[in-house]
Amino acid sequence: MAYEVIDYKTEVQINPTGKIIPRDEIKGEIEFKNVSFRYPTRQDVEVLKNFSCVFEAGKTTALVGPSGSGKSTIIQMIERYYNPASGSVTVDGVPIADLNLRAFRQSVGYVG
Repeated sequence: MAYEVIDYKTEVQINPTGKIIPRDEIKGEIEFKNVSFRYPTRQDVEVLKNFSCVFEAGKTTALVGPSGSGKSTIIQMIERYYNPASGSVTVDGVPIADLNLRAFRQSVGYVG
């Protein structure tokens, strides 16, 4: 039990041949569609349940809510630290898992 976190293997698979949206072409619309999620080490707590939202390109969006409501989880899913248990996350209509992770992370910024 003491090494559970250290020994944890991520479910996120990096796709080195994934699609690269050139910086000058990325619009930045991010859509969550019916996303549900539980942290791998806390399966008893559903953090997101059928969450749907469109973060429009070029618009400022604030995530507001009490502790544990999923704000940080949403950001971590955009950064691709976690995959949804169900539902989909897309960037400009492309499933986030199909993107080249390194190129995507170099093209995205946020204020936390």
